[in-house]
Amino acid sequence: MHVDDLLVLFVNENKDDENKISNLLEKTVNRVILASNAKESLNQYRKHSPCLIIIDSDFKDNSLVELLKEIRKDDLKTAFIILTKNKENRYILDLMELYLTKYILKPFTNELLSYSLNKAMEIIEKRIYSNIKLAKGVFFNFQTQSIIKDDKSYVLNKKESLLINLFIKNPNRIISYEEIEYHIWNNEVSTGAFKSLIRDLRKKTFKTFIKNISGVGYMLNTEK
Repeated sequence: MHVDDLLVLFVNENKDDENKISNLLEKTVNRVILASNAKESLNQYRKHSPCLIIIDSDFKDNSLVELLKEIRKDDLKTAFIILTKNKENRYILDLMELYLTKYILKPFTNELLSYSLNKAMEIIEKRIYSNIKLAKGVFFNFQTQSIIKDDKSYVLNKKESLLINLFIKNPNRIISYEEIEYHIWNNEVSTGAFKSLIRDLRKKTFKTFIKNISGVGYMLNTEK
């Protein structure tokens, strides 16, 4: 995979620099899709499935932060690059939790943007083609959304995949019951269905793979 293979969604709220940046991107990557706000960006993301999203914004509100959060619920493969002239961005901590490839303060050089594109390409390759170690002898493959244990592959259903991705995004953190309910079902769910999801995922890994923190939630047990 090379930089000129990248399909990029460029979300630009700063029209002053639009031509400069989009022209540079068009000379470098395979294709550039343009959007100017969160709603349009989400539609373009769903339509084209870009492998890189570049956002140029001053972040006067959190609409684009919420956009990236929405995308990250199901998608850990797509790389994010932020361009901004806002040196006191109050949403920076929220953004850093979304696995940014690069956070660039403006003005910046063409060389820095080119470097960031190459970095994004490397990260995308690793996320697509590499297995992530979850515990001793247990790996997760992003491309196939499957668990690999003792050289055997177990394909996950949609809810199992969502839960594993949630744990990967929140390493070493207890995830509350309520957060899991919202992320997986987007509303309340029966106790039976909740326990069934945990039980089925444990069967594909090992019994103590998902630790229950009584009265609080669950976390991954990375030590078998």
